Amino acid sequence: MKFNSLLKVAFYIPILSLLAYSPFNLADSHNKQQKKSTESKQVAGEKAWSEAGDDKRFTILKADLTIANEEILSNKDVNRETPKDAQGFFVGAYNNQTHMLNFMVGYSDLSEPGIFMSHFHMRCSGDGKEPPICKPGNPSGPIIQTICGTPTQPGMVPDWPTTKTDKGKHGLEAMCSEGNSGFIIGKWVVEEPYRKGLLNEKIFVNLHTKSNPKGEVSGILVKRK
Repeated sequence: MKFNSLLKVAFYIPILSLLAYSPFNLADSHNKQQKKSTESKQVAGEKAWSEAGDDKRFTILKADLTIANEEILSNKDVNRETPKDAQGFFVGAYNNQTHMLNFMVGYSDLSEPGIFMSHFHMRCSGDGKEPPICKPGNPSGPIIQTICGTPTQPGMVPDWPTTKTDKGKHGLEAMCSEGNSGFIIGKWVVEEPYRKGLLNEKIFVNLHTKSNPKGEVSGILVKRK
């Protein structure tokens, strides 16, 4: 499938989201018959994204958002009362020319009442050769862009300093959707310091809940194989 412009990518994302989101819209997540049907739709959605990736102007990025990934990325355990089925996914199309990332985040079975903020983070090694937001000698995962919730602008938290390149830029969504299952569709013009990291598995998505304010499920963005 060939896309003639980024607008076509933006047009296809809502359509594809209906396929990719379906596993996260079940009334009964344990109903085997419903799961079988929706899982087949997810496969169809992923195939559509794969075909979209045939256009070399775009890089397709995906991530599995899980509790296990959160514990690895944060080096801590989540709340013991966190639902074991808490999960999510990320899929996006990054325009290598305009640096626009069109994306969708889906999630299900999170702690009640659901997410209250979500971010893109930079995975810093502390080797001193990374963007200024990464502190030398200090492995960390600072916020580089709010998806929904807070902070709504640079300077509101220590690891999103007023010196960030997009000073004055607000979060992509002021409020996160209600409920512990749902999805977010958005777009982000990736700033120059983070473009290399985006394509080299240095960026991750984190969903925060009241039970796990520092993060409940996370996942590293990886390129489509």
